[in-house]
Amino acid sequence: MNIRIKYIIYSILIILISCKSENNKTEVGKENLIAKKAMLDDFKIFQTIYEKANPGLYKYHSKEEIDSIFISSKKLLNNDLPFREFYNILWNVIDYTGSCHNNLTYPDSLDKELSNHKIFFPIPLKYIDKKLYTNIEYKGIPVGSEIISINNIPQNDFLIQISKYVSTDGFNKTGKYANIETDWLPFYMYLTLGKQNHFNIQYESNNSNTIQELKIASVTYKDFYTNYNKRYSKEYDRRKNNDYSYKYLDIINTGILEINTFGMGGPKSKGHTKYARFLDSIFININQKKVSNLIVDIRGNGGGNDPNDLLLYSYLTQRTFKENTSAFTLFQDIPFADLYVDDDIEELPTELKEEHSIFKDGKYYQNSKFNKDWLPNKNTFKGNLILLIDPYVASAGSLFASLVKSDKNATIIGEETLGGYYGHTGHIPVNYELPNSKLILTFSIVDLEQDVKRLPEESYGDGIKPDFEVSQTYQDFIENKDTQLNFAIEKIKL
Repeated sequence: MNIRIKYIIYSILIILISCKSENNKTEVGKENLIAKKAMLDDFKIFQTIYEKANPGLYKYHSKEEIDSIFISSKKLLNNDLPFREFYNILWNVIDYTGSCHNNLTYPDSLDKELSNHKIFFPIPLKYIDKKLYTNIEYKGIPVGSEIISINNIPQNDFLIQISKYVSTDGFNKTGKYANIETDWLPFYMYLTLGKQNHFNIQYESNNSNTIQELKIASVTYKDFYTNYNKRYSKEYDRRKNNDYSYKYLDIINTGILEINTFGMGGPKSKGHTKYARFLDSIFININQKKVSNLIVDIRGNGGGNDPNDLLLYSYLTQRTFKENTSAFTLFQDIPFADLYVDDDIEELPTELKEEHSIFKDGKYYQNSKFNKDWLPNKNTFKGNLILLIDPYVASAGSLFASLVKSDKNATIIGEETLGGYYGHTGHIPVNYELPNSKLILTFSIVDLEQDVKRLPEESYGDGIKPDFEVSQTYQDFIENKDTQLNFAIEKIKL
């Protein structure tokens, strides 16, 4: 059986399991039902918007495969359903299409209402080596205790169910699991399990061979967030406080350049101008000092504005390059304008008609004047380059990482990125409101192929894969140590 068809069947089974758990659990109140007709209307609108406006819909799957999941998901709308289950059916399709810019959010009013109820899981968790650990001491459960099961769902099954609520480029899973560690965890668990009065936890504390069990009460989202702000790993998580920084390790003649975001603003902004001056001064200094090694740390970099990513790359390459080899959108005038909720409804068509002015095969391709040639900067670094990546790297962050990897003159250390190696669907995000459910549908409208070489270790639909796969170990979590940076430093010392 085709692996993608297996995925469709598996995803539907997850929804059916969720529906079964709905009937077997004790809920805090009852969730509002959505009428079958209203759901069918919203589903039809959702499908039509995706087909007419989402250029990445068939990026990783054939039209037949996408049509199949639309058909199979629509068949699940055979009765009035709780709002959460309708969300899950739509999300199942969205996640399958594969783009880190895809999202589906509850209406604000419902989100705020849910947040005030004691229905959420209270304990921040840490994901290490395919296992879940507690990230706070809670009700006698020690920090670093391994979660064996939650509500009788074994750890592995539980991981699969709650990780699906993060969409990644293509087929990679790293970003899905990494985001379990964020403050979105209780909402992912709510979407999986529904409203809960309490949670039954089986756990095993460090250096113990005994599985213990505890029943803990549910909390409001505010209470969870208070716990999250007290999480054990907070010091480690917040070690990178600035958008960008540079330091020099004299003992090993190594510079460490941290770029935590590319969201400094566009080419005419003050933020970009300040960033450009920073990069120029740093690389002049690097060359004057004859720095032998440079560690560029983009872990946690989820993207930002052009051309901040390309500007940094120009200091690290010896080739002429472009942002992309191809970029297209499916429209110039906004389709379904009555459902469009962004405030650029008048400006966006003008911008698209200027930049995406070449119509071919039903698509509007980018005019080449908006995709200029970049030359290596005169102060480009020519020494030993190391790039640190992690599952949070996406969009402009993963585009930058893909360019660096494509050159094959850097050592890549860390974990596979959430964003794709060969391309992504990005640039311009749009938001639509489905009329009956009021769910907000978010995606980006420019599909692009990045200016990178074909590499044997990179399949289409992969993120940027490291040369050395290194993730934080359990012991380093307990000691709040940076496993990946320490690995890079030790490699330089060899």
